[in-house]
Amino acid sequence: MDFGLTETQELIRTTAREFLADRSDSSVARAVANGDTDALESLWKDIVELGWPALIISEEHGGAGLSFGDFAVLLEELGASLAPTPIVESAITSRIIERFGSNDLKSDLLPKAATGDALITPAIVERDASWDATSPTVAATKTDTGLVITGEKRFVAFAEQATHALTLVRTDKGDPALVVVPISESGGIEQIPLEHVAGTPVSSVSFNELEVPEANIVATGDDAIRTTEELIATGSVARAAQLAGLGRAVMDATVEYASNREQFGQVVGSFQAIQHHLAEMAIASKQVNHLVHSAAWSFSQDGYSVERAAKAKIAASEKISALCWNAHQCHGAIGFTWEHDLHLYTRRALAWKTDYGDSSFHKSKLADAMGL
Repeated sequence: MDFGLTETQELIRTTAREFLADRSDSSVARAVANGDTDALESLWKDIVELGWPALIISEEHGGAGLSFGDFAVLLEELGASLAPTPIVESAITSRIIERFGSNDLKSDLLPKAATGDALITPAIVERDASWDATSPTVAATKTDTGLVITGEKRFVAFAEQATHALTLVRTDKGDPALVVVPISESGGIEQIPLEHVAGTPVSSVSFNELEVPEANIVATGDDAIRTTEELIATGSVARAAQLAGLGRAVMDATVEYASNREQFGQVVGSFQAIQHHLAEMAIASKQVNHLVHSAAWSFSQDGYSVERAAKAKIAASEKISALCWNAHQCHGAIGFTWEHDLHLYTRRALAWKTDYGDSSFHKSKLADAMGL
């Protein structure tokens, strides 16, 4: 495959860098981490106006119809700026609904997602913090018209801002089901904000006999498991793309710091130990970048490569968090202070490395895909 960017991707990258430099510097990340919902909503409004939530939604449903590879270019820039935005949650749920939802569900939700009138977030993880799609415990009792859902989902990203949650449940017959659940103005919903290292909104969402119409069911049985696994794989590659951008930003900032900071009458970048750290960071950044774009390229309307997705998330989870710690070593004490931006990047990397499955989870997926 060609790792060079297409003309469309170059335009996406240039536009994103210009916008994010103006609208999403570290002060925005700090404000959102301190609970400033106005800053988050203002940034999301501007992102919606740029049409980014519509990028990989088909033209038939009001989107731009671009590829997941194109979207990964945007995600890198969002990761580099630490933009606190639910773009990943919106995009991956829209993709799953477009691939597996009914025509009525697609016609209802996807145009709204494209314009920002609907924000759909995944709600998969439960008390055990596992991304395993085979063992949901949130109960869903079948009725003549749909499902009545009771139970709790944890670590639901941007639940306070979302209008719907794409939720994995287990029916009273023991079969899993993937369901679109309205959560913004519904009775039977309780949200509890959780403190999270990412510095972005995360909640526990409890359903108390919440009624959901049958039309909102995306998949059931084994199909629900496969669909949820694809949702998780899509999210993992999206997070890996953000981690790739984050790693590049940390590496660039560390090179600049090491080139200007003087110690013992010399710039610290002249010390061999620092040079070794910088070399390791550059290699890790390039490796993750190539694996991410290989995985993103594998996504299409017909599926994706399980192996490439797993390799991308494993590398991003392990190498970018290590890259951040190397950056702290190069910065010295200043990198550990609250006033310095490096800790913001490190905290986000720690959160993203476990989102949609950590490296151990994806090593298991990779082994299964390879028949090991």
